[in-house]
Amino acid sequence: MSTLIKLFSRLSAQALVLRSLFIEGRLQGNAVFATLAAMLLEVAAKREALEQAIVLAADGGRTAVALREKRRRELKEALDRLAGAVASIAGTDEELILSAGFYVRNSSRSGEGLAMPLKLRARISDHTGEARLDWATTRGASIYVIEHNGVSPDDAGAWKQVAETTRIKHVVSGLASTQVHWFRVRAIGTPGRSPWSDVAHTLVR
Repeated sequence: MSTLIKLFSRLSAQALVLRSLFIEGRLQGNAVFATLAAMLLEVAAKREALEQAIVLAADGGRTAVALREKRRRELKEALDRLAGAVASIAGTDEELILSAGFYVRNSSRSGEGLAMPLKLRARISDHTGEARLDWATTRGASIYVIEHNGVSPDDAGAWKQVAETTRIKHVVSGLASTQVHWFRVRAIGTPGRSPWSDVAHTLVR
């Protein structure tokens, strides 16, 4: 039996925006969840408000940072409500849950899991502040989660989610120039979540 899981609480403001965009993309035009159109519009509005607050908080002002955190909580709450609505329609059907952009916990297959993504490569890009990633396909994966670390791969607290993708390559942008960056990838699918891949690193222009 599969259960929808949210995993929103620990996401940074930027990562929550990326998560919301992924879910919005999966639900737009998804006939199974057509009745959730109004909730999807609410999520999009909250996400846009958070994006604006992130820009305003870039200089680190206390008032702007407090507003960003308020907008982050508001988007999280809207996504929580959307997740509940998706779960009420999808029930324990993992294919429907995944089609809506959410993750699943599959109790009947919890011992299987997914293999960790292999052959992760991080390469320098021709563009400033970018790194090019690619890796091998993981059987059973529906989504890949990418984390970045700009401090040290041994610093567990410095790992931050930067993207979710259904593809086996991705360009990470907005990175600090002239320094080394580390990356890792996790696969998510019907059987659950894989371990993190081996860490790859590259210098960024």
